[in-house]
Formats: sequence, C-alpha cells, structure tokens
Amino acid sequence: MEYKYHGIVLGKRDIGEVDRIYTVYTREKGKIRVLGKGVRKPNAKLAGSLETITQGEFFVAKNRGLGKITGAIVTDNFGHIKQELMLLTNVFYVFRIIAQIISEEEEDGEAFSLLENYLAMLDNLGEKTELAEILTVGLLFKLMDRLGYCLEVNRCVHCEKKLVLEKNYLSISRGGMLCAGCCERETRKIAISNELIKLIRIFLKNKLENLVKVRIDSRDLQQLKIIIKEVVSWFSGEAFRI
Repeated sequence: MEYKYHGIVLGKRDIGEVDRIYTVYTREKGKIRVLGKGVRKPNAKLAGSLETITQGEFFVAKNRGLGKITGAIVTDNFGHIKQELMLLTNVFYVFRIIAQIISEEEEDGEAFSLLENYLAMLDNLGEKTELAEILTVGLLFKLMDRLGYCLEVNRCVHCEKKLVLEKNYLSISRGGMLCAGCCERETRKIAISNELIKLIRIFLKNKLENLVKVRIDSRDLQQLKIIIKEVVSWFSGEAFRI
C-alpha cells in the first residue's frame, strides 16, 4: 500500500552501497523511518528532495517493515536556515532532542505544528539570528510540555503550595520546583533563580511567535539549556550532550 505523509526530514543514515534510511517527522504518524532505495546513485532523482531540514509531501510504499519512499514533493527547503551556521546549529540541536524523546509512530499534530512553525520563523529571521536561541529554548520547553515532560513551575511539587519567588530549587526526578521549606527533602536538586522560573512560565504560556519579544541574557539561556539537558536525560534514561 502507498501512503502520503506531510513531513520534515530530521536526518539520514547511509546503508549498503547506494541506499539511505531517512528519519521523517510527519503530521499523520509522528516520527517514522523510511528507506530511500538507490538515492546515493549519481543520477538519483529523489535525493535532492530528501535533504535534512526539508519539508514536503512524501509518498511511501509499505507492507511490513520499513516503508520505501517512492516520491517526494518539496514544499519548503528552508534555504535561509541552511545558509546560516547559527540557525543550523540550533535546528540540529532541536532535531537531536526530538530523536531522543519522541518514540516512533506517535502521532501528535500539535507537536508537528510547533516544529513546523519554529522552522518557518527561523527561516524568516533575516539578520536577527540572535533570536534563534530564544526561539529554540522556547520551542523545547513547549514541546516537552506537550509530550508530557512538563515541569511544575507554579507550585511546590512536595507541599503543593503556590510557589513564591524566593530561594527555590528544581528537582528533575520530582518534575518541578521545590520551595525553600521542602528543598531539604530532596538530595538531587538544582538551585534555580527567580528569573529562570519567570522565563519558563513565559515560554509555557505564550505562543511561539510572541517569544521574539522576550529578551534573555546569554547566561540565563545557557542555564535553561542545562535544565533541558537534565530533563531529557532523566526522562529518556540516556545522557544528552548539549
């Protein structure tokens, strides 16, 4: 049977002498792996439509096992992203996390739309490439929230009282913040500033397009990326390198 998917190519891996396996995140079926037969031959027509960071319609023939790509129509190749090293670095960072936290064939149209919107926004940043990291961190917190990796940032995860902006801690294993009165009950915790708590709340409450208005210093951005790393490592059970 042949299926049509609307998807984004996340990566590829060479196999055999002329074939490749592609990882594609699709609106209809989530993350899938498909075989590109003969795409590494010099005259292969499909190869140009299957580059990483390409969005399109993909036609896949499948009975059992890996499906085989039979055709592709590119709808966006995100040319600006591919020309800017900073944008490429951020996108590959996102793709690596998606590969680690999203299981195969788990359909989620909203998560797909978040990624689709993110790529479109990066591609249209023009010379404002300094906003890429803010959008990237914002996207990842929103994706983790959508996929069930959400951090509780409004109440203490132990006593459940409303969190006040004082000396608070983050417990990854408990999935959120510990207030000053409860932090001694947890040995594995990270001190977290009020500013970081506020920023995570902003990311979770606002649409992605509104995050371009947020201003964050580089130190806070790096701290937020460390939190993302710890959350991904904890829930996936595998170490993740920034």
